[in-house]
Amino acid sequence: MVEFLQGCDFAIMDTQYTDEEYTDHIGWGHSSLSSVVSLALDANVGRLLLFHHDPNHDDEIIDKMVERARALVAKSGKPLEVEAAREGAEILLGAKTAAA
Repeated sequence: MVEFLQGCDFAIMDTQYTDEEYTDHIGWGHSSLSSVVSLALDANVGRLLLFHHDPNHDDEIIDKMVERARALVAKSGKPLEVEAAREGAEILLGAKTAAA
């Protein structure tokens, strides 16, 4: 996955569980917060969008997950922007042009 994502500008990744919740959901096919952040950091992703939130999580829990993710990024010293997906949000991606 690191090779596949290497250097991408924007990654949208399943982050259904907090690290504490993940221990009870191993093998369910969803990711934990720290594993997603670690993957994005290892792959030098520019911007990470956390999505596929657990239906039992309210806005407060999602906000805390974003804060935790940003703290992990800050600790790494690498540049990675982290946001959470939210209903109705639109993301505009600009096209890159190749250097001549």
